[in-house]
Parts: sequence; structure tokens; C-alpha cells
Amino acid sequence: MASIQVSVNGKLLASVSDDGLNIISVHVHGDVIGEEIAAVEVFGGNYGKDEADQHLIWVNDHAISTNDEIEIAFGEHVSTSHAGKTIEELHPGASEPEGSGQPMDELFEELATRQKLREKFMFELVSPDGDAVSTMTGPDDFSFHFSVMWKWTKPDESKAWLTSNTLEKIAKQEDGSKHAAFALRFGQNVKLRVGT
Repeated sequence: MASIQVSVNGKLLASVSDDGLNIISVHVHGDVIGEEIAAVEVFGGNYGKDEADQHLIWVNDHAISTNDEIEIAFGEHVSTSHAGKTIEELHPGASEPEGSGQPMDELFEELATRQKLREKFMFELVSPDGDAVSTMTGPDDFSFHFSVMWKWTKPDESKAWLTSNTLEKIAKQEDGSKHAAFALRFGQNVKLRVGT
């Protein structure tokens, strides 16, 4: 039984086992205009069953401060720490249409005019093999994503990757820059610190 555990500065946020799930994901994300440097999300579910799809959230936008250490461990025989919640449970009424109906191109133009609170992100990663990796976003990058994902198709492995992207490429749905990519086996972990 596969599991993913997520801790910040040594404090467990959540552990999620694959019991009844076919995907478990952890996302750490941030952008140059957000008040918080980054946030962590932990979610997963049983997908591909149409109306029977199940999507659950264990950690919803947990704020990260500069140089917090985020540790994501991949293991087996670890119990789920607490029940995941549905989007409806976290945000009652979220299934109703939201927003002003602003066209996407106008939204990206508006985001481009917003004041930057930081010029770049710097990353310190410790790979599953214990190697240290230092990297940073480019001068035009708007946001970054660090993801760890387990899928039922490879039950004894999870994948981790760090990417960043510009608003222009996001608008065009183009890939950005890949800064690192790892595979985790049972008993391995990856650690991340984000700075500016």
C-alpha cells in the first residue's frame, strides 16, 4: 500500500494512503504577485469513473513562508492521517458559476499589470538520493509548481518535478522551464525550500 506524507518544518500536515484511490498529488505553488511566497495542496481521488469520480482534499492552500522546509516522503503501510474533504465541503456552493465572466485574454492582461511582490524564486532541493540542487526561476517567469504524484499505474513509484512558467506561455498553454525531475521509491523523500 503506497502513501505520501507531507511535513513542513518537521510538522506533519497530512499522510495519505492509496486505499480506495488511484492518484495522490502534492502541489507546492507560488507566483510573483501573491501575498504568500507559496502554498501547499494535498489531494487525490479515484478518477476515470465519470459520475462516480471521487476528488478529495487533505490540505488546501497551506501558506508557506520563506525558507520553510517542505518534506514529501513516499512510503508504504502508512495510514491516512485524517479524512479528505470534497470541494463542496470546503467551499459550499462552489459548484455554482463564479466570477465576472471576464475573457481569459483580459484576465492575463490584468495579471500582467499587477505589481510584482518578488522578482524571482530561488529553490533548494534535496533529491531522493540526497543530492542538493539549487536553481531559480527566470526573469520573465510568473509562477512555479513543484509536484509529487503517485499513480496506480506504477504502484511502487511516485514522480516529482519542479517547473516555472511565464504568463505568456501559460496563456498559450505552452510548457515552461523544467528545473528538476525525480522518481521516488518506497522509503525515499524529497525536500524543498523556497526563497526570493
